[in-house]
Amino acid sequence: MLPIGIHLSYWQVKWDDDLLPLIQKAKSAGFEVAEFPLLFPGDLNYGALRAELDNLGMMASCGTGLGPGTDVTHPDSSIRKDGIKFLQSCLEGAAKLGSPGLGGVTYAPWGFFPDDDWGDRLKRCVASLKDVVIIAEDNNVLIHMELLNRFEGYLINTVEQGLAIINEVDSKYLKLHLDTFHLNIEADHIGDEIRKAGKYLGHFHLVANNRKIPGEGHIPWNEVRQALKDVGYQGYLVTESFVNPAGEVGKGLFIWRQLAEDLDLSAKQAAQFIKQEMKDV
Repeated sequence: MLPIGIHLSYWQVKWDDDLLPLIQKAKSAGFEVAEFPLLFPGDLNYGALRAELDNLGMMASCGTGLGPGTDVTHPDSSIRKDGIKFLQSCLEGAAKLGSPGLGGVTYAPWGFFPDDDWGDRLKRCVASLKDVVIIAEDNNVLIHMELLNRFEGYLINTVEQGLAIINEVDSKYLKLHLDTFHLNIEADHIGDEIRKAGKYLGHFHLVANNRKIPGEGHIPWNEVRQALKDVGYQGYLVTESFVNPAGEVGKGLFIWRQLAEDLDLSAKQAAQFIKQEMKDV
């Protein structure tokens, strides 16, 4: 079976909450992979985090998100350069943690919808990513571009849009990152969208349609499992659920009510569900 993981922000209230104790929480819940949010990559003690991973026999995956000040699609070249530098810091951090990839919103700012020409922004995105993939190769870390729903992003809402960017950048270090929460909104059929990604699928998130843990809600997991098998997916299976309305994390992800009474128990249930549902992938 493929390694299963959980995004550590599941337990965070603030985006800069200490990640070190959350690795043990992930391990205790039954996961093999801890996914790190690299939103402040320069502030993390990578040595301590890597030591804890090694001590617990855990693996790492990493994700991040660009903002208005690190927008690699921006008309201002200085802002694009800041975005490339930010992604470089994330890639270097991912390498220190032993993560094979850096996923998330790595190609445009999250939650930002510009008024200017999106075609020009797409061209600047491609040009920026051509620089970023060189850095990715230097660090031996893949870049994964996450397909977002229309309410959180505009540049990649479909696999076709992501593949078009991959084709333009033309690097084996650029892949797609799919998430069932977003696919449930944008895809006519989730399995078909996974199959369209094919060999370019680099990272996968298992999340309920309402951002609860997998096993809740109405995601067609049989369809997901078969599609992952069909494309020969070999990456991690990570849940990135957000169930706690507390603090800036809950507010930032639009979680307005408590979606799990006991976070630790729900995490264990998520691990058990993924192990059972995806054991043949």
